[in-house]
Amino acid sequence: MTQPAPRSLLYCSALHPEQYAKSALTDVMVIDLEDGVPHGQKVGARACVEQFYRSQVSQRTALRINPLRDNEGLLDLLLVQSLEQRPEFIIMAMTEAAAEIDVVRANLMRDGESPKILVTVETPACLKDIYAMASGADGLIFGSADYAASLGVQIGGWANILHARVSIIAAASVAGIPAFDTAYFNLEDDVGLMKECQDTRELGFSGKTSIHPRQIPIINEAFTPSQAEYEHALAVVQAADNSGEKITRLKNLMVGPPFVKQARKLIQRARDLGL
Repeated sequence: MTQPAPRSLLYCSALHPEQYAKSALTDVMVIDLEDGVPHGQKVGARACVEQFYRSQVSQRTALRINPLRDNEGLLDLLLVQSLEQRPEFIIMAMTEAAAEIDVVRANLMRDGESPKILVTVETPACLKDIYAMASGADGLIFGSADYAASLGVQIGGWANILHARVSIIAAASVAGIPAFDTAYFNLEDDVGLMKECQDTRELGFSGKTSIHPRQIPIINEAFTPSQAEYEHALAVVQAADNSGEKITRLKNLMVGPPFVKQARKLIQRARDLGL
């Protein structure tokens, strides 16, 4: 990605363009044509999107389109094709085959480029093809509500969907793309949100989606390396450099190549975010 991988992606119904202005709070504003729009209002929602992109859009935006297996998804593609100014990201919903990514990218290609494509992992069927999907995508998003519902387990749990999170991170890592965790649905539980952000960051997620702007400051804080983390990473790299990149000791920590690799990644992430 030419810009840093986002920490926060805030969903907003395409029916409410007055709320798009809240994009200043989040790294990426996601304009939602899928679940955020009732079936009978899709035409009006697309009209709102078309009008929005006729104006000068300076913020980073994403457009979540309907599944390609639904005619609404095809109409969404036609809309994006018609836009002179387009979103930075297209978010695909209910994706179950890598070929669907190829269809979207081919149809949105213009002058050799298309919007970056983020694939939402929402069903067990998607996991079957997850490595192929990751290789064709620019990022993965975990959609835990639909995933848990398809399993018949509690939505918002941890252990019952941990296998999906780990699978997403593994596939994204192999493909060298970022992964973004699911939204946290308890809007009043700031402590729980922070803990889930910290836990998913530890798994390897780059950021998290959100359904309410009040969650964004917590998400951005959790997915931004702290000053202490940054300074420790610098010390790890310095210790390795001083030892000629041999295994060495930094206080009570043995520093070897994996520690240096992780430290360099954290330093790069911090610098990408302007720290």
